[in-house]
Amino acid sequence: MTESASIQWVRHLAVQTLVAAVAIQCLMVNSASAQLSYEREPIEYSTTASNDPVARLLTRLSSDNDSLSNDKKYGYLPALLRELDVPVNSQTLVFSKTSLQRHLISPSNARAIYFNDETYIAWVPGGEVIEIASTDPMLGTVFYTIAEGPTNTTGKLVRHNDRCLFCHGSTDTGRVPGLIMQSVYTNADGDRVFPSRSIPTDPRGTLSGRWAGWYVTGTHGSQSHLGNLMLSSGDEVQPAETLTTGNITDLSPWLDVSKYMIPDSDLIALMVLQHQVSMHNRLTEINHKTRLHQSEVKAIHNANDNPPSRPTDDRESDEDAFVFSQLAERLVDGLLMVDEPLLSDQISGTSSFTESFQTRGPADPRGRSLRQFDLRTRLFKYRCSYLIYSDSFDAIPDPVRTRALKRLRTILSQDSPEPKYSSMSKEERTSILQILDATKPEFRL
Repeated sequence: MTESASIQWVRHLAVQTLVAAVAIQCLMVNSASAQLSYEREPIEYSTTASNDPVARLLTRLSSDNDSLSNDKKYGYLPALLRELDVPVNSQTLVFSKTSLQRHLISPSNARAIYFNDETYIAWVPGGEVIEIASTDPMLGTVFYTIAEGPTNTTGKLVRHNDRCLFCHGSTDTGRVPGLIMQSVYTNADGDRVFPSRSIPTDPRGTLSGRWAGWYVTGTHGSQSHLGNLMLSSGDEVQPAETLTTGNITDLSPWLDVSKYMIPDSDLIALMVLQHQVSMHNRLTEINHKTRLHQSEVKAIHNANDNPPSRPTDDRESDEDAFVFSQLAERLVDGLLMVDEPLLSDQISGTSSFTESFQTRGPADPRGRSLRQFDLRTRLFKYRCSYLIYSDSFDAIPDPVRTRALKRLRTILSQDSPEPKYSSMSKEERTSILQILDATKPEFRL
C-alpha cells in the first residue's frame, strides 16, 4: 500500500469511527429521551399537537392562505411581534455566546429577546433564523424557528422537539420543557469564561449576581449588578459592588444600537423576564408532576383490576393528598414571590416598558392590578404573580389548583401569617385578596 493510499485508508477509518460514534450517541440520546418524564403518558411532548400562540398563528396563516411579511432590515421580526402581540419595548440584549447562533453573537452583535406573557422571540442582526419559545398550557415551552435571509420568502415556522431540549429540558429547567436565563461571565468576544461560575435563573438572587453576559440600561442607585461586564484574559471576578458597569443609560459605546428596533436593554424588562421565566418553569413542573402522579395511580389501580371509577376508590388516598398539598404549596410560594430580594434604592428603566406593562391589566374597580410596579423597595407593588391569570395556571389539574387557591386565600386573609410570608404587610395582602376577588372569578369560589 502506498503512503497516499495509507493516508486515505486512515482517513476513511477515522470517518467510519466518527459515524459509528455519532450513531451510538444518537441511540443513547434516543434511549434517554424515552425515559424522560415529559415524553411519557399522559404528556407525550414530542407527539402531541401544541396549542400555544405560535401554533395558533400557524393555523390561522394556513386557513387564510396567508404569510408573514418580510421587512428589509429586520426580516420577519416585526411581523412576528405584531402577530403574536409581543411589545417592542420588552427588548433585552444578551451578548454571551449561549444559544443556537452563538457564532453570530458578540458584544458588538448582541441577541435581542422580546417577550409577552406567553411568548419569547430571539433575534440576532444578520441571523440565520429567528428563535421562538411559546408556552403551551399542557406541554410547557414549545420551540420554533423561522429561517431568515433574502432567499426565504415563505416565512415557514418550524417546531423543534429535539435539539432545543438538550438544554431546555435539562436540570436548568427542572427537567421539563422550559426556559433558561443565565448570568454568564464572558470576555470581550462574548465567549464564556469561568464556566463553573455561571449563575442560573433565580429570582431570589440579589441584583449583584444577575445579568453577566447581558446589557442592562437603567438606574439603580448604589445597588450593583453584573450587566455590561466583559473580562479580559486573566482577570479575576471582582465583587459586583466594586464594578463601574452599572447605572448605564446609553449602550452606544459598546455596539451600534441603530441595528435594533429600540436602543435599550431595559432593567425593568429584565427583572420581569427573570420572574416570568422562573414562574413558567414552575407552572410546567407542577402541571407535569400532578398529571404523572395521577397517571401512575390510575395505572396501579388498573393493574390491580381496581379502576378508580369504583365508588371505593373515589376518595383521595393519604399519599395523594400529601403529594397534591406539597405541589400546591410550591405553586403558592411561586405566586407570592417568596424569598425574592428587596431593593435598597429606587430602580428605573430606559424604555417605555414600565408604563405599557402596567396597562395590560386586569384591574379591579379601584384601578389596582397585579402588574403595578413598586420599584422602590421591591419589583411589584402587590406581590402575587400576574401569571395567575395565565392559561398555564388554569391548566394545572383541579386537585392542586383548587388547593393552591384555598391556601392563597388563607394566607392573604390571616392577621399573622407564617414567617415565610411575613414580609408582606396586612395592607398588601388585603389588597391582593381584593384584586383577586375582583379579577379572578375562580378565586371567589
